[in-house]
This record gives sequence, structure tokens and C-alpha cells, in this order.
Amino acid sequence: MRFGVALPNYGAFAQPDVLVRLARQAEDLGFDSIWVSDHLIAPVGVTSIYPYDRRPNAKPGDMGVIERFCEPMITLAYLAGHTSRVRLGISAYVMPYRNPVLTAKHVATLDYLSGGRMILGIGTGWLREEFDALAVPFAHRGRRTDDYIEVCKALWSGGEARFDGETYRLPPVRTGPTPAQRPHPPLWIAGNSRAAIERAACCGDGWHAIDLTPSELTPLVVHLRERLAAHGRPAEAVTVSLRKGVLVRDSGTAESRPLYGDRDAIHRDLDAYCGAGLDYLVANLRQATDLTSAMADVRGALAD
Repeated sequence: MRFGVALPNYGAFAQPDVLVRLARQAEDLGFDSIWVSDHLIAPVGVTSIYPYDRRPNAKPGDMGVIERFCEPMITLAYLAGHTSRVRLGISAYVMPYRNPVLTAKHVATLDYLSGGRMILGIGTGWLREEFDALAVPFAHRGRRTDDYIEVCKALWSGGEARFDGETYRLPPVRTGPTPAQRPHPPLWIAGNSRAAIERAACCGDGWHAIDLTPSELTPLVVHLRERLAAHGRPAEAVTVSLRKGVLVRDSGTAESRPLYGDRDAIHRDLDAYCGAGLDYLVANLRQATDLTSAMADVRGALAD
């Protein structure tokens, strides 16, 4: 299993020196990748509910937590200049928010300038009010995501690109540079839904699940492999990845134990995830109150 760590590109720790220190420590400790998240604005008075909220009484949250949010592509470009090896991921880039030509240009440029270090986690988005503020339709965002992925792939291929889809038309154009990774950086489709799994099986290089336990992950990996076979693709064509948040310990079982426990507990959790079919774990940092705690979490997220 390979490991990444999600860095805080929003909130109090979203400061240049803090992000650089965390990124460099992740690289020094041997993490495969660092990750940031994606939001553009913080709507006021939302009714949307975060789809991965595991509380039984889930309700709309205070969007103030995302008010101070560094744009992910620019943040990774900054961190690329302060690191040399670690891969650069977004979990997850909301594809329908932005014009796909702009997305293709940003991704290709970052991958080219960083020496082929980018991983693009792709989501369809969930915050309706953010779509409204961007004047982007919330309905049919999955269909728009599919079209935008194909536009990007056409532009990344080099030579003359064109696309004529249901939600976007690209006339014949040429653009460069092409990404350093060929034919393009890994595209990890984010989300736990059947639609996300189908998109990963059809056109992704990875499936990026969010905050699932091993027992929840197992049947979804089985379903993913079934869909891969249906599309004539081998199981190894798609990396199974998971961004794992910290769960509150209740019964002390492996299902509820956080990944920030003693070393034996961490190893038991990782064994369970390996058994479920997980290839790649992106560990979230806890809501640390100071930089020392945050850096301790970076060290603790990688078991020996």
C-alpha cells in the first residue's frame, strides 16, 4: 500500500511557511504524495449537507470553515517548487466548476513544470450554493463532468483537438505543453456512489473513495472490478484509493478505531484495508490546534 497525506490548504494552517514545512516533512518521511482540497467560495446560509457526514443527525454546516481557502492548483504549484519528489494531488477537484479548456491548461502546465508529479482526483461537487454562485447548473453535473474529462483528454493528447458533446463543444484547436505523464496524469474518480464507480471503471485510472471502513469498502471494490470487466479492462487498470478521516473511537473495534492510535492498532487497520482491496491511502490530518501537533500527525499517519 502507498500513502499520501492531505495538507490543510484552508483555515488557520493555510499559510505559506506552514504548508511548505508540512510538505517537506511528508516528503522526508517517505510519503508518496501530498494532497489539497477544492472550494472557491463559502456560501452564506446553505441548505446542502456534506454527503460524507457520518453523524446520524447530519445537517448543513457552517461554511465559514472554507472561507479562507487557497486555490488547489496554485497551492500545488507553489509546493512543487519547494519539494522535489513527492507527488501532487487534489482530493477532489470539482470538474464542472471550471471551463475544461482552462482545467486542461492548468493540469498540463503543473504536470509539465513539476516533472510529472500530478494526480488529479475528480469530483462532481455537492455544494449546490457554490454552483449557484459560479452560475454553473447543479443539475446534470455528472454528465458535464464526463464531457469535460473527454475535452481535457483531447487537449492533452497533442496535435489537433476537438470535441462535440452534450454539454460542451470544442472546435478544432491546438495547445501545449502536453503533460509530462503520458497520455495524461492519473485521473482518480472521487466519490462513493455507483455513478462514481462507473465513471472510474469506464474512463478513470483510479477510484478515490471517501472515509469508508474496510467492511464498507469491500463490496464496492467487488462492484468496481465487475464494472471494469464489463468495460473490458483489467482490475489493475484502476488504483483503489481512499481518503480517510479520523473516526471517533466508540466501541474500540477495528471499524471505529482512528488511524492515529498506537502502532499495533494502525497496523491492524491497514491489514483490514489491504484485505478489502485498498491500494492507496490518503490520510487526513486531525483538527490540530498548533503546528507542532499537525507535524506530529504527519509523522503518525505513516506506520513503520
